Amino acid sequence: MIRKIVSFLSVMALAIIILPSVSMDARAEMLQGYPQESALIDELGLYDDDKETFNELDAKIKEEAEKLDLNLIVFLSGNYRYETAVEIFADDSYDEIFGENTDGIFYYLDLSGGSPANDWISTSGRAVLDYEKSIESISSTLDHYLPSSDSTIYPEDITEAIQAYLNCLERYRDNKHSVFEYHYDEGNAEHPYTYYDLNGNIQTSKKKPIGVYVMPFIASVIIGLITSLIIFFHTMSKYRSREKVDSRIYISNNLTRFTRSENIFIRTDTRKTRIDSGGGSGGGHRSGGGSHHSHSGHHGGGGHHR
Repeated sequence: MIRKIVSFLSVMALAIIILPSVSMDARAEMLQGYPQESALIDELGLYDDDKETFNELDAKIKEEAEKLDLNLIVFLSGNYRYETAVEIFADDSYDEIFGENTDGIFYYLDLSGGSPANDWISTSGRAVLDYEKSIESISSTLDHYLPSSDSTIYPEDITEAIQAYLNCLERYRDNKHSVFEYHYDEGNAEHPYTYYDLNGNIQTSKKKPIGVYVMPFIASVIIGLITSLIIFFHTMSKYRSREKVDSRIYISNNLTRFTRSENIFIRTDTRKTRIDSGGGSGGGHRSGGGSHHSHSGHHGGGGHHR
């Protein structure tokens, strides 16, 4: 029995070592993109009369992009767009500038005067996991600087908001990740899952990361092993505590005699029945809706109304 337990433990240990290295149909690692393209895009023309401030902000965005090793765009919108259109515009614009599945953030700042104002933070690559838990916190912090949808827009307020946004990228960045975390992009049917692999690289896949499956497996093995050991040692202790009994003491040689043995069958016929398994089968069909995105990069992020 001990040998069987040792063999079982060896097999489980080998499986735990091998499983994390199994491919889960992951794509290639995320690319860095073109960090030199990080910039402030003023579609609104807010800084047309103050090129100096515009250049300073643009330089700070490039500096922050290099510090964080991310591609960054701050887009000042002059056109009103509905929330869904804002998300698609931000995701596609990022992919057009930096390429799909690169590491970076596209911050869409709605200054069109529409009501409500629809801001959007689109994350890609490593930024998806780095900032996914902090999108709402960043947006709430920027509310102290940004005007409401029915207020007058002043360039100095937007300047402070952009500086605060860059500070938030350092403050709220989450560098602690594990192979058990992942992000699901419902708009990406081809590779909806993004996660860190065992080497610390970002991957996209059709399936969840292997770590999500390994943990329940390890837990079930440990629980099963502990249960088996408890039952084994409990059973062994019960057998050891009993005295050995000779069964011959219950048999009287004078009263017990076996002189003849026969095999008597009640029936001699055998019936066979054929079971028809049937040829029918059932199945399910699952289909997903299409997306209006012009690119297929994996994106996270979130929107905010003012």
